[in-house]
Amino acid sequence: MIPPAPMPAADDAPVALAFSGGVDSAVCAHLLRAQGYRVEAWHLLTLAPEPDPAVPALAEALGIPLRLVDVRADFERLVVAPFYAAYAAGLTPNPCCRCNPLVKFGLLRRALPPGARFATGHYAALGVEPESGRVTLRRPADLAKDQTYFLCGLAPGQLRGLLLPLADRTRAEVVALARSLALPIPERRLAAGSQDVCFIPGGDYRPELRRRHPETATPGDILDSAGRVIGRHAGLANHTRGQRKGLGVATGGRAYVVAFDRARNTLTLGPREALLTQTFRLERLNWLVPPAFPLACQAVTRYRHPPFDCTLEADGTLRAATPQTLVTPGQACALYRGSFLLGGGTIAAP
Repeated sequence: MIPPAPMPAADDAPVALAFSGGVDSAVCAHLLRAQGYRVEAWHLLTLAPEPDPAVPALAEALGIPLRLVDVRADFERLVVAPFYAAYAAGLTPNPCCRCNPLVKFGLLRRALPPGARFATGHYAALGVEPESGRVTLRRPADLAKDQTYFLCGLAPGQLRGLLLPLADRTRAEVVALARSLALPIPERRLAAGSQDVCFIPGGDYRPELRRRHPETATPGDILDSAGRVIGRHAGLANHTRGQRKGLGVATGGRAYVVAFDRARNTLTLGPREALLTQTFRLERLNWLVPPAFPLACQAVTRYRHPPFDCTLEADGTLRAATPQTLVTPGQACALYRGSFLLGGGTIAAP
């Protein structure tokens, strides 16, 4: 049996809920109030000086006060600019893995009044990791919505006083509850999950990347695995390792981006087998549970990707038990022991 993490009982201390105005945070507010907590909705202003009108309307319908926290300048500095700089450097960044520790669990928590607890709508749970006895994050009831991957950069202190109301709820249950409460949430938001990148209109990062880093739009050659020129690309930063679609090249079979040569400004296509990697390096390692090396654990190198067995050395070298394809420099790698999150790092460029 998995030992539960100690959870604070409801009292008069306020609970500051990270409130996006979506389904998950709205249902969290309802669940917390039903448990006797005094809930306040704390909404981050990351892109505009005022919230979407739906946000205050939803807070009013829930009967909870709304607090606005303007983090626009910090969000640009800590999340948006590094995102585009990483692409310009030939990496494939994951902005959510920066936003959570630096902004949501960082700037927002520091804005709270003394003694306030903190709650979020993440699909994650708290638990005591059996081998270490440390309180950490564990996978939630709804494994299809498991968001612990995005939280692998949190520090142990950021779990203190944390409430995760959706730990034991499935997404289907959350949506059904929102509908039963007749909350003013558009049907499109009920049906869809969270956006992966909230600051990119339409989901295409490339126009803004070209504006910020014009050098990334320099065309170059596309090569096959034998080094022959088979096409032209419009800039290396438009592509990522493992990409198969949108290459603009007919190869007569499935071809993937397998390598970049920044000095020659070329990208190389090849078969899926060319993506296989068994040893790679992690940098900027972060730990919720202190490790002992060599560390036998499981790794996840992409959101919703199945975990694989591995061994991590003290210098950040990770050796997978079997070759892996989704190993992309710049992406987060979350490390687990069973269902418990140990920490994580960033996949380094080879």
